[in-house]
Amino acid sequence: MKTVNVPITTLETLIEGLQSAVNVCYNVDSTEDNCERTYPYATGYSRGAMEMIISNLEYLKSQAN
Repeated sequence: MKTVNVPITTLETLIEGLQSAVNVCYNVDSTEDNCERTYPYATGYSRGAMEMIISNLEYLKSQAN
């Protein structure tokens, strides 16, 4: 079985990215005028976070022993 060694800081960054996206989604409030609390913002933010994490995971996978 192939393995990948990942620094803890990389894992922390990936986890923080996911946590941040989840928080943005939880904080949506369509009754406010703040654009950062709208559904479109949450969708775009979360998509960006997921794309970044996929990219990082694909890179890590390419480094498999």
